[in-house]
Amino acid sequence: MDIFLESLKSFLSPIWKYVDDERISEILINGPDDIWVEMKGRLYKTKTTFTPDGLLAAARNMAQYVGRPLSEERPRLDARLPDGSRIHVVLPPIARCGTVVSIRKFFPGGLTIEQMVKFGSITTECARFIEACVLNKENIVVSGGTGSGKTTLLNVISSFIPNDERIITIEDSAELQLSQDHLVPLESRPANDKGKGEVNMRDLLHSSLRLRPDRIVIGEVRGGEAFDLLQAMNTGHGGSMCTTHANTPKETLARLESLALLSGVELPLVAVRSQVAAAIHVVVSCARFSDGTRKITHVSEVLPLNEKGEYRVQDIFVYNQTARLEDGKIVGYHVPTGVRPTIQRKLLANGFTDMVDDFFNPASYGLEPAPYFETGK
Repeated sequence: MDIFLESLKSFLSPIWKYVDDERISEILINGPDDIWVEMKGRLYKTKTTFTPDGLLAAARNMAQYVGRPLSEERPRLDARLPDGSRIHVVLPPIARCGTVVSIRKFFPGGLTIEQMVKFGSITTECARFIEACVLNKENIVVSGGTGSGKTTLLNVISSFIPNDERIITIEDSAELQLSQDHLVPLESRPANDKGKGEVNMRDLLHSSLRLRPDRIVIGEVRGGEAFDLLQAMNTGHGGSMCTTHANTPKETLARLESLALLSGVELPLVAVRSQVAAAIHVVVSCARFSDGTRKITHVSEVLPLNEKGEYRVQDIFVYNQTARLEDGKIVGYHVPTGVRPTIQRKLLANGFTDMVDDFFNPASYGLEPAPYFETGK
């Protein structure tokens, strides 16, 4: 790995200062002479440039390290660097501006829940409720848009899993940074140049069910494996977690429904919806705001379908934006909605004695209730 790292430094020498800069979270290369970096949630254009051949050589060097094909026949690459940073490459002529590379870095050492509270991304009370849900083995989906911090949030939520449980993680490209002792990480593999050897997410999920998991954690659900995950959640594999692309809790359920239908299993729509509503207990949604900050926007409980076969959720905690200042800074606060979760009695019975009615009452914290939230009706 040291030899590869030195080689990679050589190939990426024009931007290596950004790789080493802890303030920078993402490096975006839109061809050899158009390079941007993300710092504190905002994008800045740099004066750095590559030569066209040098950038292409750097992309092929990364592909060689991870043992994945990158060629005219396969012009796209998903992989990770030695430090765990995620990379995605698109070659020309698919990318009309030249070789395109995205390098998404991780927070050094991994973000903690205490740091998220300090940054204003979540409150102590909201974090406590999520912790109780994890320890109570509720199935949790983390949702959000691109760059909203879903994987980082899943890492933080996964830290609540007790150290004595056997955890199996499943990912397309390894990004999760769980620190528990009994961890079995699995990573999918694309087909080789001859179209053979593919191991997809559904294959890994099937394997995980035979490996005696206490928890299954999927980096991102984006295909037919959603149906298999729902089946696992509905057949005793409690405490499972995943992320998916969606903006609100209700959109998250609809997204999982669409992905489950990609599995090719022929079931009536209402049956698939019933599976989704029964399998998912809690949705945690996050977003990146216009000022670059990332915050949890909803922590919501999923309820059974209504009589029309439609999804129902009730928000337990929400982020209430109150203003946007002249400098662009977003102003707001996290607040409980006053809605008591249906799992409250179960939480109290399992020793979470702080989950009394006042815990969910905004007046207990001297806060104004949010003007709008889902009540499940």
